Amino acid sequence: MSCPPAHVDHVHATPPVSPAAVLLVRRRLMVALGGLLVAFAIAAALREGQILLTWDEPIQRGVESRRTSGLDDFFLTVSRLGSTIPVLTLGTLAAAVTWRRCRAVGTVLLVATFARPLIEFTIKALVDRDRPDFERLVAGNGPSFPSGHVMAAIALWGLLPVVVSLYTRRRAIWWASVGVSVLLVTSISASRVYLGVHWFSDVTAGLVVGAFFLLGTDVLLRRQHLRHPCRLLPPPGSAPGADDALVPPPVEAVDPVGPIDPAVPLDGEPAAAVGSPSSPEALVRRN
Repeated sequence: MSCPPAHVDHVHATPPVSPAAVLLVRRRLMVALGGLLVAFAIAAALREGQILLTWDEPIQRGVESRRTSGLDDFFLTVSRLGSTIPVLTLGTLAAAVTWRRCRAVGTVLLVATFARPLIEFTIKALVDRDRPDFERLVAGNGPSFPSGHVMAAIALWGLLPVVVSLYTRRRAIWWASVGVSVLLVTSISASRVYLGVHWFSDVTAGLVVGAFFLLGTDVLLRRQHLRHPCRLLPPPGSAPGADDALVPPPVEAVDPVGPIDPAVPLDGEPAAAVGSPSSPEALVRRN
């Protein structure tokens, strides 16, 4: 399928908001999130996470005590949208579908789909925290910190607006995809605590890791667009004023010789004396 002509106002070229626009300009927020993640990881690894259990355990018991059959069905269903097999399948399919339309997006989807498990398993192996074991509604395997479902949801559904931007110019539809993305990630995150397989701090850490993960995919997307320009992006210099910014200001010509002085000889010839028949003054009087 061929791409439509590039347009400077296309939502894919100029999205209303992006992870880089939110985080890179707020360095203190990035430092705070990074510090929170490190603090949670250390607390989860030491003494079997006793520090975090101060609030994790009351939250877990409170959530499990408020279960209903309707919520059980809802969270069991929505949790599957962050499971490994559906995420790997849908991520690969989305990469294949978008590859011809925008190679940069296809590359980012592939990297996000298959890099996320490596990051998840590395952190889990380092922290090695036990899962809650009160009244689980599903089986939980492996370490608990951070929540892999949350990271998977962000790696797949967090990139939904990027995919949608390839197929629409309407910003209202793009914002709707952002709302769907946030709703899915939030619901999947809540399901892990509700089902009894993750502590609240595991889910929080998964969201923080996911935020940095989205920032990395955004940076990768920009670099891939430079290497493999998408037809939906405007060509360099097509934006208003862009050509002016690229054209250097005119340089005023400077005569290396300077103004000609009739009293100064040129090429070794003697200058005409003032008052002589060939001098400028004499020629003016003669005319």
